[in-house]
Amino acid sequence: MSNDEYESLRDAYRRKEQAEAPAPWRRVQVYVNGITAVGFGAGTELLLVLTHSGLGVIDVVTGATVARKGEEDISVDDPYPTYATGIGPLAGQRIPLAGLWGGGLKTTALDGWVVHRASPNWPADCAVLCPPDSPELEDVAVATMLVKDLDPAIRALGFSDSGRSLVVANTDLFLWNRP
Repeated sequence: MSNDEYESLRDAYRRKEQAEAPAPWRRVQVYVNGITAVGFGAGTELLLVLTHSGLGVIDVVTGATVARKGEEDISVDDPYPTYATGIGPLAGQRIPLAGLWGGGLKTTALDGWVVHRASPNWPADCAVLCPPDSPELEDVAVATMLVKDLDPAIRALGFSDSGRSLVVANTDLFLWNRP
């Protein structure tokens, strides 16, 4: 891509409005803040959430918090964790995390949905969801701007193993799922 093409793409995303995810996705309302890292339990739609005040597990299908431990109840051996030991229904599992200290989640689902991180208004970030038939960020016409101009920047974004759950996290948590 030439510089002119990049600038054109940035301008297109600057003009794009935040929108609801396309069908079959639905937004899951949860209220969690102070997030430092998140990770999905293997083979589940359960999200382990590490915050400044402790550790929780959220069922992304229902939005329910199914387990919680306060900061005083957990021990994190690594001051910069990219893994955590699960609690509640994830007890005994070593969960890979994505967040302040690195790590990553799957950005492509098995059936071709793709989530991108874009920064047309850097340093603010946007999360963009692209359908299977058009997974490229350059296809602005079909890409959906899920969250726009997040500040602070995105700490983690990605899919569960099945690709049926999607998380975008900065200090707040944004969740979607599909059947």
